[in-house]
Amino acid sequence: MLESALSVEQTIKPQIDADFRRLKGQSASICLNLRFYHLGFALKHYLFLLIGGVLFLAGCGGEAVVAEPESTRPPALFVATPTATAVPQPLLAMPAVVTAPPTPTAVPTYPPAEETAVPHTPEPNEELTPAATFTPPAPGQSSPHEHFWLARPVPQDGVIWTDKVYPYGGTRGGTLRTHHGVEFYVPANTPIYASAAGAVVVAGNDSVNVYGAYPNFYGNLVVIRHDFQHNGQAVFTLYGHLSQLLVAEGQRVTVGEQIAWSGASGAAEGPHLHFEVRVGENGYNQTRNPLLWLYPFTGRGVVAGRVNWPDGSPVYEAPLTLRRLDASSAYAATTSYADDLVNGDDYWQENFALDDVVAGYYELTLSVGSHTYREQFWVYANQTTFVEFRLDP
Repeated sequence: MLESALSVEQTIKPQIDADFRRLKGQSASICLNLRFYHLGFALKHYLFLLIGGVLFLAGCGGEAVVAEPESTRPPALFVATPTATAVPQPLLAMPAVVTAPPTPTAVPTYPPAEETAVPHTPEPNEELTPAATFTPPAPGQSSPHEHFWLARPVPQDGVIWTDKVYPYGGTRGGTLRTHHGVEFYVPANTPIYASAAGAVVVAGNDSVNVYGAYPNFYGNLVVIRHDFQHNGQAVFTLYGHLSQLLVAEGQRVTVGEQIAWSGASGAAEGPHLHFEVRVGENGYNQTRNPLLWLYPFTGRGVVAGRVNWPDGSPVYEAPLTLRRLDASSAYAATTSYADDLVNGDDYWQENFALDDVVAGYYELTLSVGSHTYREQFWVYANQTTFVEFRLDP
């Protein structure tokens, strides 16, 4: 295409030169017009060459490039210099974690906290049955034989539950003498209070006058005869292993009045309070289970019962486990009394008891040899639920 354009130029140029020479002698105005004519013709000539070049390039590269109107042409691509990307921030920034030095933890208050039950993890292919729903019956009338007449003899902002390892009638797995009371494991020099109003009949130590299994068994002790009776019999409470006494014999005390400081005098492994209930006489063999006398925590009751052989005689140190069925609960277990050296209640004639049981529906399991026995029952607040097992021959 470029060669065609050059050929045309060689043909036209001589004619232009001849025309120019022929008109050269005309007037200045005509000459000026011819100059413009020559300039315009030259512009057309060069435009023709430009179009020829464009057509040549288009023929070599493919399609012709057609300029688009400015209004429809897409904007040029702008490549920005990369900049640091800002990290998105949360709408609410988390505060900085500041580790403060540990502070003393308050002592648990009344009532004590429950242990968390461990949820059951199903085995593979185990069929899960829906949990039963329990509708408790209306609570019955409190038995006229109840006698929750005693307040806890220790401060309510400390350890106020009874020890479950060495209960009344227990031997701690055969390692200790049969227990005639219950323990409150309070630290040394904890205030000890009268559990009910009455008169102090003993305030001293038992190194001369024996009130336990042998001399200096309780160490420093206080015994109070209370103002009430049970079935016409006097009721006493004993406070043992004290460090310092604050009352004297013959002194009147009121419920909740401080009578001593706790300690570890006498036959004690460490600081604690030994607490007994005695009925009829102030004697070591006249004890009763304090769990049936101490007022339960709010919303809780007591489970007491008897484990008998077929002939009605008691089964000694039979293991019992209590499990709640209508809700989670703390682990609870005990054994029946170890022997006949301790007494059951005058009415209940129990040989085991569990205190401070949260009201609800329970199952009590007894294992003797290869046999397992179960009883289910309701527990009501501020009441005693009695359960009896009679073993197979």
